[in-house]
Amino acid sequence: MTTVRLRRHGNSVGITFPAETCIRMGLEAGQELTLIELSDGVKLVRRSVALERQLQLAREVLQEQADALQELLDQKGRT
Repeated sequence: MTTVRLRRHGNSVGITFPAETCIRMGLEAGQELTLIELSDGVKLVRRSVALERQLQLAREVLQEQADALQELLDQKGRT
């Protein structure tokens, strides 16, 4: 396990990855990663445009169907 340190970069905070990790994981400067917040920490994964599009479509469907989903929840709560 490798430990990294958070460093201030202007108003943000950044992580510097060891060179060995970048080589092993195929990471390059300027590459975008997706940050996933977990209950016990964070996870960084390579950015996937296809996955981001799928998640956006799922959010749109959920917003469009919010009333129907709420009705189903209400009915379930009454049984």
